[in-house]
Amino acid sequence: MIVSPYELILYFGNDHISFLTNKVDASNHSHHYIQLTVGLEQNVNITIAGQPVQAQGVILQSNTVHRLDGSRQWQWYLLINPESMFGELLKRTYFNNKSMHVLDNDQVELLQQLAIQSIFSVTCSADYGSAIEQCKQILQLEKNSIESILDERIQHVLQIIETHRMDQMSVKALSERMYLSESRLSHLFKEKVGISLASYIVHHKLEAAFHYIFGGSSITEAAIEAGFNSSSHFSSTARDKLGMAPRSIVQNSRYLKV
Repeated sequence: MIVSPYELILYFGNDHISFLTNKVDASNHSHHYIQLTVGLEQNVNITIAGQPVQAQGVILQSNTVHRLDGSRQWQWYLLINPESMFGELLKRTYFNNKSMHVLDNDQVELLQQLAIQSIFSVTCSADYGSAIEQCKQILQLEKNSIESILDERIQHVLQIIETHRMDQMSVKALSERMYLSESRLSHLFKEKVGISLASYIVHHKLEAAFHYIFGGSSITEAAIEAGFNSSSHFSSTARDKLGMAPRSIVQNSRYLKV
């Protein structure tokens, strides 16, 4: 039995969101992320297109309608942007005209050990990064042997996103700063980074909102500060991307930006 002072431990990475929780009960929803779910105490109970599935570990293709029944048991979730290199490797390795892949028992056992022995206790970005690299090895994802050199313009865009207020961030605003059309900048960003610029911005706005909330701001204050039109806009985006409302996510939770 897993014992923790928290009900949810949340990590935001550049190309994914990771969380350990025992409080997931999500009605039918779909999202843009590829979803890896590993049961840490018992099988995962998930309903896909109306069909119930029980397994120790599953990977879902993006935009797959599903329902989750956590049964108050601990599970590890990885929500990976399908347009990132991480996502592309998952698609190449596990999806061939299907929406779900059930992991084999050996992989699940190693992922369970990694979650319980490492992910639960992570307190810094370096340790988390090491754990995610182990996760990729367990999943047998081949690394790209050629490391791309980012265009200077894209490096500048990434720097702007990392250092400027998210309530002022949009594809239009960035294109004006870079003296490029929105379509040209979006194409260049996707080509060089492997993720759409609009999706990257939404991901960082979600991250910013939760950072503000865990820093003491109210949900409404955090939503506006992070660039959402309203708290309801933020809530609907969180439900769409994470399958849970912000209030449910932040209650009795720990957060780390990685």
